[in-house]
Amino acid sequence: MDSQLQPNHTLRRLMAEYGFTREGLAEVVNNEIERLSGHPGNCAARLVGYWLSGKTTWPRSRARRSLEAVFGRPAEEIGFRSPVTGPAGVTVRMPVPASPQEPPVLRRKFVLGLGTLLALPALPESGRLGMNDVARIREAEGYLMRFERQHGSAQLSAAAGRYVEHVEQAVRHCVYSGRVQTQLHQALGEMCARAGWLAYDCTWHDQARRYWDMALRYALLARDPMLQARIWASLSRLAVDLGHGAEAVTVARAALDATRGRRDPRLSTLLHTRVALGHAVNGEKGRSGHSLHRAEQNLDGANDEAPAWLMFCGPDEVAAQAALCFYHLGDYKRAAQADREALALLAPDEFRRNAFATHVSLARNLLAAGEVDGALEAGQDALGLVREVRSPRWGEHLARFHNDVLTWAPRGGQDFADHYREATT
Repeated sequence: MDSQLQPNHTLRRLMAEYGFTREGLAEVVNNEIERLSGHPGNCAARLVGYWLSGKTTWPRSRARRSLEAVFGRPAEEIGFRSPVTGPAGVTVRMPVPASPQEPPVLRRKFVLGLGTLLALPALPESGRLGMNDVARIREAEGYLMRFERQHGSAQLSAAAGRYVEHVEQAVRHCVYSGRVQTQLHQALGEMCARAGWLAYDCTWHDQARRYWDMALRYALLARDPMLQARIWASLSRLAVDLGHGAEAVTVARAALDATRGRRDPRLSTLLHTRVALGHAVNGEKGRSGHSLHRAEQNLDGANDEAPAWLMFCGPDEVAAQAALCFYHLGDYKRAAQADREALALLAPDEFRRNAFATHVSLARNLLAAGEVDGALEAGQDALGLVREVRSPRWGEHLARFHNDVLTWAPRGGQDFADHYREATT
């Protein structure tokens, strides 16, 4: 490879955040090209590789406009570099025009509130389904991931549920080959897993469990043990939040057993942290520590070839999960130490939700450890991300911290309380 090439780390991060593989991004870009221009696109995974490696620093017009539509930002903010052809000046960007001929069947529109519409790719109500339709379902999950950052989980959860119903309706009334059937079940499982996460982030636990149960059924029909493990990891985390430590351990171990010998190291890491959390909820310090050690050992073998949904599981995630374990064990000083380690390991501008959650966790752990000044500082850092990150689950934790500060340290906490009201109203 040319030593002068500068890899596009921003695009790689966005692909991981939105859940795109190279093939998946190529498919979505082609769909956008066709939507915007009325002509089929010819983007391939190889071209995406050129973008990632830096071999192509400024995509051609059709692909560039489509990338901007997919990620909802200008090309420069996707990590591309515009060629300099003259003196520096002011660039005026025109909005990307929508196709005036867009057929109604191509999009299903969901009202998110305040007049905002989320347009998701639709499937035919009858006829034959093919691999292009499977790609549309996966494209919809990418749209949900993008809009989650802008609108939060609460508004998107209902939209995701209605879209799952739309896809199920198409599956019931259309015909397809055996190969397409397997891919449809897999895509439906992934979409239900996403809908479950959105509900879970809203603390709608019963609804999240229903979606994950649906996802697990489709994963079984698709004979996809890795998707099953992904869902079990989510169910194990839900059990932790509900205080069901034994269930969390059992579910995570089932996922470990089902994928033995063929797991990505990051998946092994994630599942061992789930086991550790379950033991911590049960007050089993030694077993929790052993599982955390196993998680760290597995992470040593991780690389960039993991599925996109797993890319968040790095050293910072292990440290953050260790903090949660110590929190449940009542060791608040070690929990705060692990939170600080997680923040130090977290790359700037990556996984902003994780940064917000860790700042909140650090604030509550320091307060519980009696370090009020440090807790207030961490709380202020969390407030700095409130408008950027919309997570009802961690927003509730921040609200509890706000109430605890006023109860335990009313004099020092009043300034924080004023900032909290400003940031959350």
